[in-house]
Amino acid sequence: MSTARAYYDADGHVIELEQDIQEFYEEPYVGILTRSLPSLDRFHTPNIASTARQPGTFEPADAKKWLEFLDKANIEWTVLYPTSGLAYGRVIYPEWATAYARAYNNWLHQKFTSVSPRLKGTALIPFQDVPNAVVELRRAVNKLGFTAAMIPSNGLNSHVSDRKYWPIYEEAERLDCALAVHGGNYDDLGFNTFTVFPATRSLGMPFPLAIAFTGMVVDGVLDAYPNLRVAFLEGGTAWAPLVIDRLRREREYGGLNIAKDPEEYFHEGRIFVGCEGNEESLTYAITRIGYQSVVFASDFPHEISMDNCMEEIDEILERNDLQEDHKQAILGENARRLYKA
Repeated sequence: MSTARAYYDADGHVIELEQDIQEFYEEPYVGILTRSLPSLDRFHTPNIASTARQPGTFEPADAKKWLEFLDKANIEWTVLYPTSGLAYGRVIYPEWATAYARAYNNWLHQKFTSVSPRLKGTALIPFQDVPNAVVELRRAVNKLGFTAAMIPSNGLNSHVSDRKYWPIYEEAERLDCALAVHGGNYDDLGFNTFTVFPATRSLGMPFPLAIAFTGMVVDGVLDAYPNLRVAFLEGGTAWAPLVIDRLRREREYGGLNIAKDPEEYFHEGRIFVGCEGNEESLTYAITRIGYQSVVFASDFPHEISMDNCMEEIDEILERNDLQEDHKQAILGENARRLYKA
């Protein structure tokens, strides 16, 4: 493809099926036929219309279909995140967390990333077993060629900024790979008793990102690892100014002892936020966190189908409230800096 006006997708998806991953289990789990992961959100909708999907969305896309989508949308490459695996943080047993991560990563490598360099991998790593998480992160980057690893947005028994997880951040900084908190697991966030699923999703995507970023600031992760690159994906950008203002207020009046103004972390060039092309708050968010912190996400094949593949891109290109160079950075260069791809 021509790179004259290339787009780079910071957040695409695979839709991994149970039978897909089961083929990659290693001993002693070979042949086990059971539910691999906890439910993504434990939501039981009383009305099927409340979760209606547009035709052609949420259909599994293999490597061939993904490459077709990239060509059709004029996207150079994508970085692939899981679907069921967004609930990976809720795995209780460390041994199974490690076993599933290896199986998933091997499947993703064989079926996608080894097919084309335009399909880049995000690893699952077992935060439930930190030494094995470090080993699997190293394997995913050095052996499988993955460009990032996912931080569970929800479900771990300790906050993602807990010191027991710091060896993972140290290794990611050493490997110079990106880490990403990806929204999508809504359980125990206060939405369990909502009766309409879209309401759960509307709040359940951004809030875990705000919680994760807050912990990384107040517990010192971002100060301890100044070259660590972290993305916060699929929750829009509006949460970022909110967190900045609330932390700034606590720093000024509440005795919060943090090294710097929370807004500064976004301007250091290592914190990235996935945007929604039609969110009205995007322009304001850019004035706070800078356009260089915002990345484009196709979300294919979730809400985006092959037929409307340009929708997310066009929503950004057609905006009158964004500068042209900001649009091009959001659609391109920012993702390159995040993933160093």
